[in-house]
Amino acid sequence: MNMRRKMVAVRSRRRAQQGQALVEVLVIAGSALILAFLGMNMIGHLSDARDRTLSASRYAAWERTVYFDDKSWAPTYGSAITKSDAQIRSEIAQRVLGHDTKLASQDGSANALAAQPEPMWRDVAGKDMLRQYSDLQVSHSSSGTGTVADKALGLLGSVSGIGAGFDLPVKNQQTASVSLHMGYDSPTLSSLWPSWQGVTFADHNALLTNTWTPDGSDKAKAMIADAVPTAKGSVIEYGLDVLAPFGIDISHLDLGRIEPDVVPQDRLGNK
Repeated sequence: MNMRRKMVAVRSRRRAQQGQALVEVLVIAGSALILAFLGMNMIGHLSDARDRTLSASRYAAWERTVYFDDKSWAPTYGSAITKSDAQIRSEIAQRVLGHDTKLASQDGSANALAAQPEPMWRDVAGKDMLRQYSDLQVSHSSSGTGTVADKALGLLGSVSGIGAGFDLPVKNQQTASVSLHMGYDSPTLSSLWPSWQGVTFADHNALLTNTWTPDGSDKAKAMIADAVPTAKGSVIEYGLDVLAPFGIDISHLDLGRIEPDVVPQDRLGNK
């Protein structure tokens, strides 16, 4: 009888131990799955920030197809085509990184993050991972292409000094760089990943831009004049006056005349 009671007690103890072990396994597995799901969720949020950084670098590069920051050339033929890196950075903060923001002419001078931050860029606790405007950095560099095109433009520039070439900007390869530092002060992410110190996404985009960007017809005329030696004025006019007695048609020559944006009469409308 006592032996039977002992066997029953041993079996009950084993069953209790097995049940306890099963509960422990379920608790550990459940905790691990919760952490895994939270980690996957945050990876999705960070992936969106990574994609937006790529879009920002493309925006910065494409702006350089219209707006130059070459101080040695652009102001000579027009100031309206220049835009600084600081202006592009401010526009990126408003137009690319903001949530449902509308384009505004003041975007280039806001110098702050968008009033409506991106909801995807919040950690599990609902805290914005992009905290400061200084966490967004934008820069660009301009250089030659490293090809034979650089030599051709160099030749044009060298002969322009004697009035027989175009004064073209030769640094036409524009490279934009954008970096985004975020999540460095998030206790939630530090709990998920103990060694977490934030993440920095960086991207670069390069474009070969157009060199023909004078501002208006007067600037275009000034740019073309270097390629027209006969437009040098008084010297040519004096020579024509000397030769005029030898031919009546010589006095009617209009050498060096430059007329940009002239539309033929038969191409004009009635209005």
